[in-house]
Amino acid sequence: MEYNPPDTRKRIAARRRRLSQQSTAAVVPGWRWRLYDGLRSGRIVSGILFVMSCILLFYVLFSDRFRVQTVEVVGAELLSPERIVAAVPLRGLPIWLIDEQQTIAPLLRSPFVERAELTLSLPDRARIVIVERQPAMYWRSNGIDYLVDRQGYVIEAATTPPPADALVIVDTSNLPVEPNMRLDSDAIMLARELAWILPHDIGLEPAQIGWDFGLGVFVRTAQDQMIVFGRSEHLKRKLTILAYLLTDGTAFTYLDLRPVNPFYQNRTDGRP
Repeated sequence: MEYNPPDTRKRIAARRRRLSQQSTAAVVPGWRWRLYDGLRSGRIVSGILFVMSCILLFYVLFSDRFRVQTVEVVGAELLSPERIVAAVPLRGLPIWLIDEQQTIAPLLRSPFVERAELTLSLPDRARIVIVERQPAMYWRSNGIDYLVDRQGYVIEAATTPPPADALVIVDTSNLPVEPNMRLDSDAIMLARELAWILPHDIGLEPAQIGWDFGLGVFVRTAQDQMIVFGRSEHLKRKLTILAYLLTDGTAFTYLDLRPVNPFYQNRTDGRP
């Protein structure tokens, strides 16, 4: 009979593996230990906070408490507040989802509105501040008088004749005019200056202030004189020459102040 000596090292290693597997399979953490470990690591608290944050966010975004209920309009005179509110439908919208600039864009396209601003207040209020265009003069084209503000923006066609002391600029080119169009700002500024300077500083009362596409701004007097100023550059020089000719008693029916050397002529038929 043969004798096989035992391999002690292999037997010890195998026994250790069996014991390790048995101990691993037997050690299963209990719920108390898992709870303690979750609290200690902060995972449970983080999960609770996350769920509560989601619930709170859902409430804030979609609750009726944070939907616009009150819309206040400030500064509207030509436009009625009801018309502004209708143009900017805010009521019922979640206050968090409103884009202020995009919301007021329809108001800025109105010829009556110069500036508009929207502010939102928690939980459910909106405030619209309007700066309206104020009529400063009339622009007459094709026999129609249009209200124009200081910047030259056309507001609308006038429904009543201009007052006697109103500034009326007569467009002899008869170009088409429509609301919200911006007219020649230099012509508007020059016409306003002449309406004040000529009677107060020069002693000349204009019978008409007009504008022509080719000539620019011109003035007609009660004596049927036509004085062409063109644009506003070198206005001081032009006024000095005009004052000199009037003081000197120079007779003219047509005076062009645009060139460096002004041109004038005197025709008995009144034509230039």
